[in-house]
Amino acid sequence: MSLLSPDDPPAFRIENPDGRAPILLVSDHDSNQVPAGLNRLGLPDDELARHIAYDPGIARIGRRLTERFDAPMIATSYSRLVVDCNRVPFTPGSIPAVSDGTAVPGNHALDDAARQARYDALFAPYHAAITWHLDRVVATGTRPLVIALHSFTPRLRDNGGERPWHIGFLWGADDRATAPMIMLFAKLNPDAVVGANQPYSGGSPEGYTIPVHAERRGLHNITPEFRQDLVSDPDGADAWAGRFGDALDALLEQGLPG
Repeated sequence: MSLLSPDDPPAFRIENPDGRAPILLVSDHDSNQVPAGLNRLGLPDDELARHIAYDPGIARIGRRLTERFDAPMIATSYSRLVVDCNRVPFTPGSIPAVSDGTAVPGNHALDDAARQARYDALFAPYHAAITWHLDRVVATGTRPLVIALHSFTPRLRDNGGERPWHIGFLWGADDRATAPMIMLFAKLNPDAVVGANQPYSGGSPEGYTIPVHAERRGLHNITPEFRQDLVSDPDGADAWAGRFGDALDALLEQGLPG
């Protein structure tokens, strides 16, 4: 039996697929939707509205950047609680039974077959779409910059730590584009508090999309994280998309490092 019903949206969406910019935007945690057959994972509305379910503000930021740069964007359609498309399958956090202090009833006691059904329905199609797009673009001789968009909560319940940064940048093995981007963003936004790899790494197993799709191909990549209380409303999302876009313009103008 398929995880998705005919009334459920597809596993992913592609915006501006023929965008001309040598950029690919990806959004691993774009939506808090749950397939109808999973009965909201047993969670109330207020929990599905939290950061544990998705990255607030990122859908709008992605659209603004797609429009500004004429870039394509590939985004997930379902909550990270159903399956986290930025985690290695079958690792902790991939389908969490507890997330930042909240028990997820629909994820309790799942066997490997139930987990695999979610990977097959949601994880695999999303990543196949990214692979297909990059294969097609690279075959033309273009080496696109891959930008993975995320937002973060100012405070985690699990460790109680405050996260005061306005924006953070994550990376794993490759900081060729990230290092100059941090410098440019800070120069253009002296009022902003910028974090770097805090508290997470952009590498595997804490990250999947960039290591698999960008680093393995040797593609430049950037993973910004916007603080959610700054981008959760439309005005805030637009403002921070503008700030990030200004720094990205400056980076592209000076040229990506080899």
